Amino acid sequence: MPKHHPIRDCLAVMPRYAADFQCTGAACEDTCCAGWKISIDELTLKACRHVKQAHLNDRFKQFIKPVAKPDRRVSGDPARIDLVPETQNCPFLEEGACAIHRDLGEDYLSNTCATFPRRTRDLAGQVEYALDLACPEAARKALLADDAVDLIEAPITIRPATVTTLAPQGKLTPQHINEIRSFCFQLMREGGLLPWQRLVLIGHFCHQLDPIIAENRTLDVSRFIDDFVGQIENGAMLAALNEAAPNYWGQAQLFFKLWQGQAERKNSPTQAMVQNAVAAGFGVDTIGTTPPDWDPVVRNYQTGLQRMAYALEATPVLVDNYLLHEMFRETFPFGTSSPHHHFLGMISRFGLLRLMLAGVCNAPETPSPAMLVRTTQVFNRLYPHPSFSTQAVQALEFLGFDKPGRFAELLRI
Repeated sequence: MPKHHPIRDCLAVMPRYAADFQCTGAACEDTCCAGWKISIDELTLKACRHVKQAHLNDRFKQFIKPVAKPDRRVSGDPARIDLVPETQNCPFLEEGACAIHRDLGEDYLSNTCATFPRRTRDLAGQVEYALDLACPEAARKALLADDAVDLIEAPITIRPATVTTLAPQGKLTPQHINEIRSFCFQLMREGGLLPWQRLVLIGHFCHQLDPIIAENRTLDVSRFIDDFVGQIENGAMLAALNEAAPNYWGQAQLFFKLWQGQAERKNSPTQAMVQNAVAAGFGVDTIGTTPPDWDPVVRNYQTGLQRMAYALEATPVLVDNYLLHEMFRETFPFGTSSPHHHFLGMISRFGLLRLMLAGVCNAPETPSPAMLVRTTQVFNRLYPHPSFSTQAVQALEFLGFDKPGRFAELLRI
């Protein structure tokens, strides 16, 4: 039994792929033990102070640093592990494996290390569980199989301290929240529409839902959904989609600038390989913040999108699985300050991922499904939600792409 961190077993709703996930350890090509700040919770800090093994104790004293209260994250963790300056790796990483886990056991891992890439939340007694696609193994399992994101119920073991809860959503009950989430899932699975068309419809739905929650109004969810379905079925909304022209210049400039913002952050050979491939696909010799010559960038973006469509024929569920997975993992559309804001964050990240895939697909040879998955994984690693989404939404709002009438312009290809 653990003596430092309480655990409990429970049943959880999860995507099918998550039920048999296993960390690949030293075989991982993009370890989570590199490049990220690692916070230390109070229970782990106390446990580390009593470690007897000299080879670990010396590193605890050297690399575990206190965090002042004003600088602590939402969790309030009182300490952090400093990375080794020369390698930007965790000081406990040895030959691709964690020395703490190996020599002391999982109970000595911080909540951060013990749970990643796992995300667990409690929605009115219903436990939900998913993985972060910044993990290479999670991305492989989630993005390639047809049934990977089908929801199932399976047993898991959790640390209760790491389980998050959903903030209140006006007068919506948990049942209402799940009905709305289920409807968004159904829209995203609508086989008669392209992904960008489904996203635009979901955007209109979120925009109409926003004032109801903001004004704390009572909502008849069934009637609200039926009314929106009626808007789709009368044909006017779909006709407007079909008439909308893609704004390739706006898309390329916005998402390329967002990509540039983190493009120099490469903490592993895998990340460097992907980012260099994206840069090469856009004809950019060096990765930086200097504005490029936009004419060739936009041309390469359009060419890359065409080649991406061909490359995705070898892995046709990748885009749909990515979107459905993120919607479940983020409790869409209730994972940020409002449904509309959450939608803007989702499409900004989707647009950036699509740009990176387009860049990679401009390679002389069509990229393999493994390369497309790797690109998606690196994207999730370097442009995480919600920190990146906040910045990206501000850019969308500044450019006016936060208006429903411009969703199709931004998303259509």
